[in-house]
Formats: sequence, C-alpha cells, structure tokens
Amino acid sequence: MERLKRVFFRSFFRLLLVAVALGEWTCVAWVLWASGRALPAWAHVAGVVGIFAVNRWLVRHRRGAHPLPRAVGRLVPVYASAAFTSVFCALFLAAAGVVWGVGRLAGLPLGPGEALGPSYFWLVNVGLGAVVGLFLHGYTAGQRRLVVTRLTVPVPGLAPPLVGLRIVQLSDIHIGAYLDTDELADHVRRVNALAPDVVCITGDLVDRAETCAEGFPVLAGLAARHGVFVTLGNHDVAAGAAEVTAALRRWTAFTVLRDARADVVVDGAVLPVLGVDDLGRDWARGVWEHPALARLAATVPPRTPFLVLSHRPDCFEQAARLGAGLMLSGHTHGGQLAVPAGRRGRVRNLAELITPFSRGLYRAHGATLYVNRGLGFTAQKIRLFTPREIAVIELAAG
Repeated sequence: MERLKRVFFRSFFRLLLVAVALGEWTCVAWVLWASGRALPAWAHVAGVVGIFAVNRWLVRHRRGAHPLPRAVGRLVPVYASAAFTSVFCALFLAAAGVVWGVGRLAGLPLGPGEALGPSYFWLVNVGLGAVVGLFLHGYTAGQRRLVVTRLTVPVPGLAPPLVGLRIVQLSDIHIGAYLDTDELADHVRRVNALAPDVVCITGDLVDRAETCAEGFPVLAGLAARHGVFVTLGNHDVAAGAAEVTAALRRWTAFTVLRDARADVVVDGAVLPVLGVDDLGRDWARGVWEHPALARLAATVPPRTPFLVLSHRPDCFEQAARLGAGLMLSGHTHGGQLAVPAGRRGRVRNLAELITPFSRGLYRAHGATLYVNRGLGFTAQKIRLFTPREIAVIELAAG
C-alpha cells in the first residue's frame, strides 16, 4: 500500500492535468447535451486530448524560459481558476449520474420523457450552479478572509515565569505571485500589534529563491520580545534550503532552526525551542519519526517541556512521546477547500487525504499540536471555508 501511495503522489501533478482535462470536457459536454447537441464518442476523446495538450503547453511555458505573451499571460489565471473549478463540477455531475442510475434501477421515472426526469435535470443544474457559486466565492471573498485565532494551551510542567507567554505563529506565507510585499507588510504590522513575546514561522516562506531579497527585508519588521524563530518547509527546500537560510540570516535577525535548538529564557526559566528540517516522504506527506528530533530532545533536561517547530505535523506522536509540551506546524493550509463543520464540529477538508493532522488542535501524551492554516496559497488563490490564519497561543500551567 505504501508503494502505491508513493507512486500516486509522485505522479500526482501529471494525473491532475488529466483530471483537469476530463473535468473541463465533462462540463463542456454537459452544456452541449443540455442544449440538445449530442456528440459522437470520438468527439469526446478528441476533446479531452485536445484540452490536455493545451493545458500541458501552458504549464510548460509558465515554468519555462520563454514567457507567454502578456495578453495570454493575463488570461491564464482566469482560465486556470475555471479549469480547477471544472474538476469539482465534473465530480458533482458524476455523483448526480450515480444517483440517477440507482434511481432508474429502483424503478423511479427519471428518464427524459418521464414524470421526474425534467425535475431531476433542473435539480442537477441548480446544484451545478451552486458548485460554481461556491468556487467563485472562494476565489474572491473567501481568499481574502483572514482570522486571528486565539488559544490558551496548558503545558504540563511549565515553569511559573513562562505562564502567559504569548506565541504568535505564522506559517505557509508563500511570498511571491499570490502574496506581494505590500500585503506582507500589512501582516507584519498586524502581528506586531498583537505584542508577541515570541514569533514562530513554521516554513514555506517562499516558493523561489529569488523572492527572498524582495520579501525578507519586509518580513524582518516582525518584532517579538524574545525573538523570531523560523524553520523551513518543503517549498523552501525546493527553492534551495541553503539559499533561503543564507537570505534569512542576511536580511533578518531571526533565529533559523535547522535541526537545531534555541532557548527562550524568562526570569531564569527556560523554554527550549527545537526546530527540525522538512523531510517529506513526498510533496504531500511528512515522516512519522524525524531522525533529528530524538537527538535534540535528548539535550533537554528531564521533565522540562519544550516547543517543537516542524513544518509538517506528521511527527507529532514522536514529539509527544519525547516530552514536547507544544508543537507548531503548518503545511496543510487547512486543506484550502473544506466543507462547514458538522454536528461534531469537525471541518472536513482536502488535507485529510495527506495527513491525520489536517488543521487545528490535537493532543497526545499530554502534548498539544497546533496546525496553522497559513497565510498563503498553493497552486490556486482560493480559500473555501478555510480562512487564512494568524495564531496567538498563550501558554498556561498544565
């Protein structure tokens, strides 16, 4: 099973291009069929192949050395948004088709000329319009929404001088095309207004190394009484971990923790901060046992709770067993797309496909994990029932 998962995640983006082409053509075919224009089988095959070829060409040109013409480049984000939305429209149509098929087998009159046929047809169209409307909201108002989450986290064994310590966590900033320096400056001012004792940034600061020189001098404006601590994420590693680290040390006074420990000292009480490098099994999933974490935890005196910064949350169980009081992570963006919380208060989201720790609070062995939804975006600038987040965490006695 693990081998199949590895193959799937390695091939994910190629499969996604196929899924997008199928989704786009499914929507086109539905509109044509609904307007009374049925197509032969070969036309459907040609449609999917043609859209796939266009999408692959666009991706290669956006990543390549030869940029697209300016007029085309401006239209690509709009086209990409529509293409991404079409995947979910196609899934809705597939589900509606399954319901229609089950209904027909059960003897319900759902055929075109039967009693319930027209009603079901229009019900599907209304549902399809609702999907489009939700994604339109996600690309507009949804992606602009930002919340400040305030939490009080009990930490067993916390020294009295550390009670009330205020930690502000940022994650997954992704400085670049979707988050420019003007917006970044606004976030810096917002964080500083929270009067943090400590600021922790849990990875994915940039997508490309060349963004560092532009973004890090702005990010350097973050101010915290006991310092700013940073660990790298998978996008930072892909951009070049050495280059990103060097840029952070050049442009900021932050403490960069790459499989390293630093201490926050308040009136003689010490809160060790352990930061680990990103070691993903693939782009989606982290490791369950981080090889550096046990070594770093061994440097902490017995019965002294410590803080772990790990971009991916998957090693939380290990951190809890080793004695961590609190672990801060990101990576998931809270799924970016989710459905509202049900009766049990659980928000179902896409990140559940890659980790059991998709967003919010988790507890194990007396330790607490907080998975931040992040400030930025991956692939698409969309947030649906998943607002961007700055987390304010106040430590309390356990």
